[in-house]
Amino acid sequence: MPHPRIPVLVYHKIAEPSAFDVNSNTCVTPENFLNQMKLMALLGYRTADPEEYLKARLGLSARLPKKPFLITFDDAFESVLTRALPVLKSNGFSAALFMVSSGFGKSAFWDGEAADSPNRLLSPSGLRTLRDEGWTIGSHGVSHRDFRGLDGVALTEEALRSKAELEAELGSEVSWFAYPYGGYTPDARRALAEAGYKIGFATEEGDGDIFSVPRRIVSGKSGLLNFAMRLRQAGKRSLL
Repeated sequence: MPHPRIPVLVYHKIAEPSAFDVNSNTCVTPENFLNQMKLMALLGYRTADPEEYLKARLGLSARLPKKPFLITFDDAFESVLTRALPVLKSNGFSAALFMVSSGFGKSAFWDGEAADSPNRLLSPSGLRTLRDEGWTIGSHGVSHRDFRGLDGVALTEEALRSKAELEAELGSEVSWFAYPYGGYTPDARRALAEAGYKIGFATEEGDGDIFSVPRRIVSGKSGLLNFAMRLRQAGKRSLL
């Protein structure tokens, strides 16, 4: 049977924009994030169990909430632990987080952020804390390279090495992946499958394939009304 259209949201930083932010559009303020999650709860949305979501994407029978959705975070900034986790817990929500495996404790070097930027990525212990809170931890590559520009050897290296490094830190399987910059190619999808991942997330319109699941980016410029109006447009590429 066809998989249901389940909204998948993607966030990055949950923080007030600062002079250190090279790309402030990916920075959602704590107040806006709180209001967005309150709205989701008020509208009756509940986060889907990751394994049940995976079954649904594969067209299998799955136990899902009446109004399921997924929350995902790319890059794994510390603000996800300090700002997002308490809000999600208070609303009964969980999430998936995609970590750059070479980025523990660093700034967003791929965006050109200064080494002394306060926007740090999670430490290994912070990542384990989220895992212990029931979050799904996935890979965002080794070094945030755009998969659309990599050859087969580099794709395999990014997929396998990031998986191994994260599994070594967590002591548990890592089988979810989110493409850096959201783009993919047929070779990229093939590399994920061969590396042992179960699902791959993009931020562009996908074709229904399990390794090109579309997500909607929640922009730092999004007001609550705009967020609510466009929530229904799940599965298409655009900013919320």
